[in-house]
This record gives sequence, structure tokens and C-alpha cells, in this order.
Amino acid sequence: MRRSLQKHIVALVIKEQENLTDEELAEFMALNPIGRVLSYKRRPNPSTLSKVRSRSNQRIFEEFYYWLVQNAMKGKQLRLIAQDSTDVPAYSRKDIYARWGVRTIPKKRQRSKEKVEYFFGYKLHLNADAEREIPLVPAIEPGNKHDSKLFSKLYEEAKKMFTFGFEARYLADSASDSSKVKQTPRYDNVIPLIARNGRRFRKSEEPRDKDYKKRWAIEMVFARLNELFALQGTV
Repeated sequence: MRRSLQKHIVALVIKEQENLTDEELAEFMALNPIGRVLSYKRRPNPSTLSKVRSRSNQRIFEEFYYWLVQNAMKGKQLRLIAQDSTDVPAYSRKDIYARWGVRTIPKKRQRSKEKVEYFFGYKLHLNADAEREIPLVPAIEPGNKHDSKLFSKLYEEAKKMFTFGFEARYLADSASDSSKVKQTPRYDNVIPLIARNGRRFRKSEEPRDKDYKKRWAIEMVFARLNELFALQGTV
């Protein structure tokens, strides 16, 4: 991605975060030290920023995201990779791409024996570096898409983009408990640490490996994403 385009996209992210107009964004880049860091040598033309915004498509933002992540992970090996998902409610019931999904009710909101509830929207599926709490490969799917269906896509993309350390560990909850999911990492000398799903007469059980407890690092990643982008806003 061209450096000039990179800085404009960063500027547009700041625009959304700070709720600025194109004119205000141009002024911000001219006066704030962030503008100098992004190599804005003079006040940018608001019309240029507007053109970048109108012509930008999803692919550009995906490339920018992966550029940031790969730079953050440069020279580092992945030892613990955690996978999970979080629900992203649709902003309208008229959203034709959203679907009804099921989510676990947080314990502080449980008022009965019911432990799950329905939501209308999407799921953000993600794997992350559980040691550094860095999001790696994301995928947005309709709310009814099961976590296990995204395992191959997330795992293979992470394998292609990053370096796995010797006997790295792949951490996932019981939603990914299947023989296929467990077998795939073993081909790459990656140890699957996946909670056992309590089907039929079996009890649910988490791996006893001490590294499995670090799977909760992905919850911290989701918490920060929610704080920044209000992923779990109400319908």
C-alpha cells in the first residue's frame, strides 16, 4: 500500500473516532503532532480526504489492518494463538445480511436457569496472539455461523501470514471441539488445547495445560475493540 494512502486512511480512522468533518480533520492534521508523525508537511486539502473516503473500499481497509498487524508481529513467533468470537448486534432489524444467533448470557445478568439468549446481527470471529494480546485474523459472519466453521479459515490465514513457534499451542473453547479441528494443527506441530464439549454422557472439561488459562487474553482484545468501536451496541 502506498505510504500516501496509508496516512490518509489513518487520518480517516481518526476522523471517525473524533467525529470530525473533513474541514476539521484537515485542521487537526495541520495543528496536532499526529499530523507530523503521519508526514503531513502542510494542511491537507479537505477535498483530498473526502475523495479518499468516497473511493475507499473494504479491501483497502483490510490491507491497512494487515499491514499494521504484520508490522507489530515482525520478527516475532506465535507461541499461543487463541480463537473465539463475539456478537455484533445489527443496528437495524431490516439488515438483510444479519441473522439470529445464540450467545451466552454473562453470569451477572443470569436471572434464571437460562444461560443463553438470542441476538440479531453478526459475529466477529478472531484469532489473536494470547501472549501479546494482538488481534491477528478477523472474519465477520452472520450471527448464525458456528465458531467451528471458521476454524480452517482463521487458522490457515494465520499460518500463511505469521511464524508459529516450535510446539505452539492453539487455544479454543468447546465450540471448536471436533476431531477435524483438533487434527489440523497437529500436522504443523501445533498443539491443540480445546475444551471438551459436554455431549451426551460426557462432562464439559477444560484442558489442564497451564497455558490454556491464557486463552482469556482474547476476551481482553474483544473488550478493547468494544470500547473503541462499540461492537456490542443495542439494536
